[in-house]
Amino acid sequence: MSRQTRRRLAIVGVAAALGIGSPMWGPALMRTVPAFRVAGIEVTGARFVPVDVTRALAGILPDASAWDDHSDAEARLETHPLVEEARVRRQGFNRLSIELREVRPVALVAAPALEPVDGKGMILPLDPSLHALDLPILLRATVEASRVSDEDSRRVLAVMERLDRLSPDFVRRVSEIRRSTGDAIELLLLDGSHAETVILPLDDAEVAFLRAEDAIGECTDRGRIVSVDARFRDQVVVELEEAT
Repeated sequence: MSRQTRRRLAIVGVAAALGIGSPMWGPALMRTVPAFRVAGIEVTGARFVPVDVTRALAGILPDASAWDDHSDAEARLETHPLVEEARVRRQGFNRLSIELREVRPVALVAAPALEPVDGKGMILPLDPSLHALDLPILLRATVEASRVSDEDSRRVLAVMERLDRLSPDFVRRVSEIRRSTGDAIELLLLDGSHAETVILPLDDAEVAFLRAEDAIGECTDRGRIVSVDARFRDQVVVELEEAT
């Protein structure tokens, strides 16, 4: 190792020690050290937003320091319609990590072609075939100006978003979603699922879903489960086609 290299490493080491030990003025000092210029940017959490688009939208310049305040880059990233939250974090002394939390598509609606929507009812700029979106179809939704406009359908989508966070495997088995009587939703499941239909109330849907899952587990060996109705607070009604 040359004397010049050792000297440069020593300067970096001293600057790093000062920066870590001095939270008030340390980062300002670190930003002036050329060795801390951003040498690479890693992107995590990106499924729908391409990595090159993420880096370009962040707009972090080549001469930026890893110790800079990157809140402006986070704000730019969050203007993307598919980005719910973005965080730019320092990795080591001269690298950055962009962590994305993308908007979750929860269903397809006819607009008039099938389009993916999020839990707020916004049409998402995603091609369902390109991204192989395995989403249930919400029937009878009204779409205006690139969003689901009827309140009933938006309430259903909010429930589906919560269920997707609670049990994404279950939501992937849902084929169609219908509003049901009694302020409830009817979920038609794919062939091969443990039940054909699950009915949940719009209020406290997650609690009702867990009760429905327990009921399905208890009845699986008794025959084919036609429907599971968890609208009632004190009971779950299971319709069975008993095995012969």
